[in-house]
Amino acid sequence: MNHAMLRLLRRLPTVAAALLAVGVFGACSAPKTSSAPAVPTKVTIVSDAATIGAFTPPSVTISAGHTVEWTFQDANPHTVTADDGSFTSPKTGLASGKTYSHTFGQAGTYNYHCFIHPQMLGTVVVQ
Repeated sequence: MNHAMLRLLRRLPTVAAALLAVGVFGACSAPKTSSAPAVPTKVTIVSDAATIGAFTPPSVTISAGHTVEWTFQDANPHTVTADDGSFTSPKTGLASGKTYSHTFGQAGTYNYHCFIHPQMLGTVVVQ
């Protein structure tokens, strides 16, 4: 073997260690994905003279796995009750700043109403 080849062979462990360090430290500094839950979509229940109360907005669209949070701003108690029975807030109603949340796992259209005031209607579209 010639002198240049011997020098290269002696440096091989150093080169391998440097490449390993770049791989390890590069993996440590890789961008991390957030595991924090998405901010819920908000619906407010407000007083409405025509219907006793109203869901505002009356319809929301979200992605599967996301949450809708209803905030009850009316002094009168209301519920959030799915027409198909898949979710409901307490049937006695919530009022004055209380909240109710539901996470939607599957795509579909979920119609809901107030159990106490059935003329109050809302929709969640899950894509």
